[in-house]
Amino acid sequence: MEKIQSHEIKDIWRVQDGLLVEIYKYDSLGYHIHSDKIKAKIIRGCKGLKELKEDYTDSWEKKTYPKGTLLYHGQPVRAISDRNKFKAEIKSSGGSVLGSITEINKVLEDIEHILNQY
Repeated sequence: MEKIQSHEIKDIWRVQDGLLVEIYKYDSLGYHIHSDKIKAKIIRGCKGLKELKEDYTDSWEKKTYPKGTLLYHGQPVRAISDRNKFKAEIKSSGGSVLGSITEINKVLEDIEHILNQY
């Protein structure tokens, strides 16, 4: 088990080969923004994260997002610190986890250990 990404918006843990736990540490501020007119810079350390370089007004929502607003895959978000609002996702590249009862229990204990850190 190892942490392979750490960011204020999202952490990623590798439990074993092909099995990841992602911890989402953000709240949505609105709908996905569909526009080529957005001026944003890519933020390293978190795939899909950008920061607005200037204010942006969404013509559909009639809402203005200030410079510095984070966009996660096009969705305006803000980092949160309330651990009760974090979300977790378990991802498997193979579709399932196969092993003995002891091996499965070890995987579940590792996942529980990760979740208990938040």
